[in-house]
Amino acid sequence: MIALLGMGLVDLVCWIILLPILAILGFRCYVSSDDRPTLLAKWVSSVVLILIIAFILSLKTPFKVLYVLLPSVILGFIWMPSLGRMITKPLTGAFEGEDDEAKPKPFYYLAEGKRRQGLYEEAAAEIRKQLEQFPGDVEGMMRLATLQVEDMHNLPAGAATLNELLQQPDLAPNHAVAALQALADWQLNLARDANAAGATFNRIKEMFPDSPYAHMAEQRIAHLEGVARTRDFHEKTVFKVRPAERGLGLRKSTPPAAASESEGDVLAAECVQQLQKHPNDTETREKLAWLYAEQLERLDLAVDQLEQLTELPNETPQHIAHWLGVLATLHIRHGHDIDAAEKALRRILERFPNSAISTRAISRLATLQAELKAATATTVTKALGVYEKDVGLRGGSSI
Repeated sequence: MIALLGMGLVDLVCWIILLPILAILGFRCYVSSDDRPTLLAKWVSSVVLILIIAFILSLKTPFKVLYVLLPSVILGFIWMPSLGRMITKPLTGAFEGEDDEAKPKPFYYLAEGKRRQGLYEEAAAEIRKQLEQFPGDVEGMMRLATLQVEDMHNLPAGAATLNELLQQPDLAPNHAVAALQALADWQLNLARDANAAGATFNRIKEMFPDSPYAHMAEQRIAHLEGVARTRDFHEKTVFKVRPAERGLGLRKSTPPAAASESEGDVLAAECVQQLQKHPNDTETREKLAWLYAEQLERLDLAVDQLEQLTELPNETPQHIAHWLGVLATLHIRHGHDIDAAEKALRRILERFPNSAISTRAISRLATLQAELKAATATTVTKALGVYEKDVGLRGGSSI
């Protein structure tokens, strides 16, 4: 109070302006500091030294300059390293590319170390400690959910953690989809609940309709039933080894195998049945196209399936280019139609010009003639094989 009374009006105004600025700078330094206790100790020491200096300067003694020297030197030792870094940082940052201020970020190495030691509760506590300083950190919440589900075997707790993450208003779509995908995989693989996994994938479709994320979720839903059926088959089926039949090698002939429906017809029927339930199941539709061309010799039906794939919305350029490439392959291999194959590849150039995909299509256009020769040679070989089989069935030589 005495000091304030002794101040002039100009000094008082200067302090009123300076103190808020110092407070803001101090707060920013405290928030961005990696060692806050040390920073607080430096501040307290500096205040004490400044008060000592001010007291010495107020003394009426000719030696006050000498008395001020010691606290001033100590104050310089405290702050000189920080001031040096502050002054040289713009210059060194220009050479090293680090002119932006480093942002504080959470560290999870302690939690990971405890997790590897099997100390799951302690690891969860370390992650929560970081999340208190960085609320809503995506990496931290995903780590916590993974720890809860995979190590602590608590799927409800992990689901609650991911749902808390999904409540963030500024959460990026890829992070939201990754969280829901992880939850669906846990529901399917750990809880063996295909219905819950399907509901989770439906959440992706509802949150991001008419998007590649929704298309991906639809593909996963289409195969949930098959995944569950395959898993149940491996878990519940008991394979029995039949005893070998005696005298099998001494028989003059083996009994004929029972007539059965063509394998290609059966597989195609299964694919059609799956597509009736899930029309946008791209994996099954491509499989059906190959079956039509390779086993059932119906290139026209195979082309129709591939054309449907290329017209699907929200598909990636890589997938569309792949299906057009398959279309070219089938035209060459089964139709021996190089013009149709060229048209399929040129559609890639039209849809995705000046891209790596179009570059690969151009390279393949130059090799189509060689592909056609190889396909024709394979067809001739198969035809000769059939002819040679028939030779043994003739009643006598034709020569």
